Amino acid sequence: MRMVMRIRVTTRAELFEKRKQQHIERGYRIEDERPIPVNGFCSFMAVSEIPDSHGIGELVTQALDGVPR
Repeated sequence: MRMVMRIRVTTRAELFEKRKQQHIERGYRIEDERPIPVNGFCSFMAVSEIPDSHGIGELVTQALDGVPR
C-alpha cells in the first residue's frame, strides 16, 4: 500500500515555473496548477507517493528538509 503526500506550494509569480521544475526534479507530480497570479502569488499541488513502509517520522523529515531520503 502507498501513502500519498500532497503539499500546496505557493510562490511569487515570477518564480512559479522554476519552483515547479524543482519539485518535478525531486520526484513530485504536479497537480492543480494555479498559474494566474493573485496578489502576486501563484500555486500548485506537489504530490508524492510514498511506500507505506516509511514511518511518519521520515515523512516529517522529508517535508521539513524538502529533500527525499
